[in-house]
Amino acid sequence: MTPPVRWLLMAGHVPASGLLGGIVRYTVELAHALERRDDVELHLLASPAAAETLAGIVGGQERVVRLPAVPGGTVPALERWALAQRLGDRFDVVHGTKHLLPRGVAAHTVLTVHDMLLLDRPEDFAAPKRALLRGPYRASLRQARTLVCVSAATRDRLAAWEPRAAARAAVVPLATSTRLREATPVPVGALDGRPFGLVVGDGSPRKNVPVVTAAWARVVRQHPDAVLVHVGPPEWGAAAYGPDHPALLASGNLLQLTGVDDGTLRWCYEHAAVVLAPSLAEGFGLPAAEALDLGAPLVTSHDPALCEVSGDRAEHLAADDVQGWADAVLRHLAPRGQSAAPARATPLRTWDDVAADTVRAVRGDGLGT
Repeated sequence: MTPPVRWLLMAGHVPASGLLGGIVRYTVELAHALERRDDVELHLLASPAAAETLAGIVGGQERVVRLPAVPGGTVPALERWALAQRLGDRFDVVHGTKHLLPRGVAAHTVLTVHDMLLLDRPEDFAAPKRALLRGPYRASLRQARTLVCVSAATRDRLAAWEPRAAARAAVVPLATSTRLREATPVPVGALDGRPFGLVVGDGSPRKNVPVVTAAWARVVRQHPDAVLVHVGPPEWGAAAYGPDHPALLASGNLLQLTGVDDGTLRWCYEHAAVVLAPSLAEGFGLPAAEALDLGAPLVTSHDPALCEVSGDRAEHLAADDVQGWADAVLRHLAPRGQSAAPARATPLRTWDDVAADTVRAVRGDGLGT
């Protein structure tokens, strides 16, 4: 019998709670799915604060590699330049889940490519991150033996920046969070009896929230009780909400929810008249997949990743067409029977599928040869 692959998943960015969106959610969901596999012996790289939480995934502290207690801003440098010596030859696979791989590590290296925004849209990131991370990110892309891209759109952007890397890249789409799908819906009292549209994501400029708020200002002229709900994490950088945002907030036609639990998010998806995804650039567009998996009508921009995720199950509009977005919302605010979400034609993708495709990509790139 072939022994399981000793797989180190780099999770140093996961907080003590184990909870956040984006790459944190990806890392935790993938960890659970890899741990369920008989052909993988999963180990996790963790910060001291999160070591106990992550040990619960892998069944004990002996499967956790602890980072030293250092300031958070120095962790990427530690992971890139000093980690390989600590790891030695203990692992068959070392898998970076957030931009970086240890330089010189003695293992089959895997890097998940969530997007190329650090290179495509550097203005969206703080100057220190631009200065300190872009070079190591590109070096890690070149180093990785297997690159796991979350969408074909992201693989295309990878190929534009690193043409030689494309041959080592596999597309492994994401899945709706298990926690979200299994959460008990938690109603939002402020929305009781009111029709609402939903935007999920942060307020960074690439999310294009100003177009939706401008469209909503036109919607409320015909539907004074309609609410735009914006669910997102705390602001982490530059934010843009548009000139209509303050008035909508003051009138009660806009509700911002920050740091909501999965139950609340599920309820919002399941009760929204429409979910709006107007982003200018995405690596995958998980809110679009979540909306469709939970049965919500969806409108997205023409961003390639969003179109890839949603296909013909969503309406697609130009990102700057304010009146087009307003018209789409008004159609969905009509009686539900006129705007039902299309039925799912394919089985729901799960995180076990994501793990299986990831392992398949690594083995296909010569693990063990």
